[in-house]
Amino acid sequence: MAEAHNLSVDECLALLKDASLRPESIAEEMECAGVVRPRPADVQSARDALAKLQTEAVAQSAGLVGPDARGVAGSISSLPEMLALALVHAAGRTGRQEVLFELATAQNKALAKEAKRELQKLKQRGVQVQELPPQGAPVLRPLPEGEAPSCYASSLDAWGERAVWWARPARQGVEVVQIVISDQKGILASDTLGLSRRSFREFVKRLPRQGPVTTAEIPKDHARQLIADAEAAGSRNGFSPPQQYAEALRVLGPAPETPPASPGLAVEVEDELAHKMAGGALFEDPLFLAWIPEEDDLRRFALRVDEVATSQLYIDDAQRMQAFEHAAEEAALAYFTPARRALYSRRLIEMAHILASEGRMDAARTAVASARALENEPGSPFCRGLFTHALRGRFANDKRQTPPPAAPSGLVVP
Repeated sequence: MAEAHNLSVDECLALLKDASLRPESIAEEMECAGVVRPRPADVQSARDALAKLQTEAVAQSAGLVGPDARGVAGSISSLPEMLALALVHAAGRTGRQEVLFELATAQNKALAKEAKRELQKLKQRGVQVQELPPQGAPVLRPLPEGEAPSCYASSLDAWGERAVWWARPARQGVEVVQIVISDQKGILASDTLGLSRRSFREFVKRLPRQGPVTTAEIPKDHARQLIADAEAAGSRNGFSPPQQYAEALRVLGPAPETPPASPGLAVEVEDELAHKMAGGALFEDPLFLAWIPEEDDLRRFALRVDEVATSQLYIDDAQRMQAFEHAAEEAALAYFTPARRALYSRRLIEMAHILASEGRMDAARTAVASARALENEPGSPFCRGLFTHALRGRFANDKRQTPPPAAPSGLVVP
């Protein structure tokens, strides 16, 4: 409901112009007239904006754009409505059409309406006024929310690489940015596609599902943030994106001002300890089978495993397996530096969403619990499992190839 008062805009403007009145007095006069009492600081801000309008009017009357039209318009928009409306009138009377244009195209409907009226008055006075952009429905109507194209991301491989498909409605259908990203090397490949809506639906059907690589729908802002994070990581590590990425950026636009949370964080974990202890079992899942440590670290661990498998210090398989597990724990402690723990934690949270999207909630909860454990436990079951699953088969084979000690024959051999 509109505010009921008997103070006109011109009267409010006259109060602001009266140099004999203090801001507190103007606020009191406005309150007496039925307007919600403004803060004296707002009254002073209105006076400052009014002075700026007047001092810059000379530049505008000479055909020059005011030096801070957007800034003045922003100052006006931030004021209480009655003070703001008075300054809109002041902008019209001083011929500050560039300020009026900013206000007329802003989101404040009340100020926009008054600014348009003031621009019309300038036209009637014979002033050439910049045309406002069309205010009606756009030629390209956006798709209804339920029909907006979805965005997708693949599961991550052992090196933190995945594909992201970001999409938006376009004049002829859907624009798709298809990008392969790495959380260490940045943007690896980029392509921009224009598809009809039917072709986009077919495109989505062909995305990998239910295998060693799979795909899940993700929020649009999260898809954009994944791309921005990869670009930043690549830049930090000295990798440049391919040339095609410039075209992708034109379609993508800016990343979200506030990075959105990963959808994997929405997975709730009730028995945190049980799922953390099951972290090593993740590597039995097809999506994690290819996850292994980096080459040099894996090679060092393999040499240690060979020593365990062939050493005569262990009298039975139980002792060898215990030594194998101990070697894996030592390797994990050395491998999972704070930076790597943070890296793998982010990967696991992303994988939790992939797993949850396929309805595998138990594995999704284990991924989340393992991600949280990485914050403080470089020797967690997940960390050890990264090493043990990579070489468990080799360890078993080496044991079978080790010749058993010769049994005494009872014969004396000269």
